Amino acid sequence: MNPGALLLEHGYAVLALGLLLEGETAVLLGGFAAHRGWLELPWVFALAVGLPWLSDQALFWLGRWKGAAVLVRWRRLARAAVRARRLVRRYPHACVLGVRFAYGMRTAGPLLIGASGLPPVQFALLSALAAVLWAGTYCTLGWVFAETLQRVLGHAREFQLALLGVMLTAAALAWWLARRRSRARARTRAFSR
Repeated sequence: MNPGALLLEHGYAVLALGLLLEGETAVLLGGFAAHRGWLELPWVFALAVGLPWLSDQALFWLGRWKGAAVLVRWRRLARAAVRARRLVRRYPHACVLGVRFAYGMRTAGPLLIGASGLPPVQFALLSALAAVLWAGTYCTLGWVFAETLQRVLGHAREFQLALLGVMLTAAALAWWLARRRSRARARTRAFSR
């Protein structure tokens, strides 16, 4: 079976797996696939809101339940926890909303917020808002990218020869610059000996 057919047949499962493993790229590609008609945008949006929100809740509760033990085990995270606790107490809304958009903090962030003692209902509501904003942003970007690509490629047919000329000129210029640079390096090496 070819990968394209597999994606069309199991697109939502692939999207769900992508959301659990990576995040932004999966939602962007989901928005792109929705624009192409391969997936339904409301379902892409629902998955992009629901799965990250559930993941955040699980990590938050893990932080509340075993936060101290986790912090003892990972010393690097423990150092960040002191600062995170102060930030969460001072700016709880900004921290919860910001963690969803902070690449690299989506696992540690909810865990640290859970360990900081933020009330669960407050976290759940703010996390839901953050998931909606995040999913809406990346679904829209994926859709807009697909629309832009379609328009560019649609107009490219009219200008194929000119586009080919520009590409060939750019390639020739890149080759000439690389050749010139390598000759300059060779001369520099010859003079340094």
